[in-house]
Amino acid sequence: MPVVLSRVSDAVIDRDELVSAVNGGDAGAVCVFLGQIRDHDPEAEGEVVAIDYSGHPDADRMIGEIAGRQCELLDPSGSARVAVVHRVGRLEVGDLAFAVAVASGHRRLGFELIQAVVGATKAELPIWKHQIEADGRAVWSNLDASAT
Repeated sequence: MPVVLSRVSDAVIDRDELVSAVNGGDAGAVCVFLGQIRDHDPEAEGEVVAIDYSGHPDADRMIGEIAGRQCELLDPSGSARVAVVHRVGRLEVGDLAFAVAVASGHRRLGFELIQAVVGATKAELPIWKHQIEADGRAVWSNLDASAT
């Protein structure tokens, strides 16, 4: 199975764990995407200082299925290996929130799978983002709802 590691958890994301999970002697390329918390967002009125991520109870199962579908589409032979992790809980600026590693025989497939897995996960995985701003304002991203 091309998806060798997938999870949604509150544990700190270990980039080296993802690379080790996918790497092997047949890999001509290991591509990595690291999504981290930034201090700004188009929906924020001020500086973002933290994000509280919450996820659906089935998100841990679903993240692997989402990545698996992208592998089936782009790598029907199953030659690539994918690791994908999304974090939940309170994260501060600079913390890793989402990471994908892909090992493949050639870089093109690696980059294509990274793009596809990141895009599909962001579009389909039921995880919600509650941004906390420096002034105490809190905004649910992409929901157009705010609370103080």
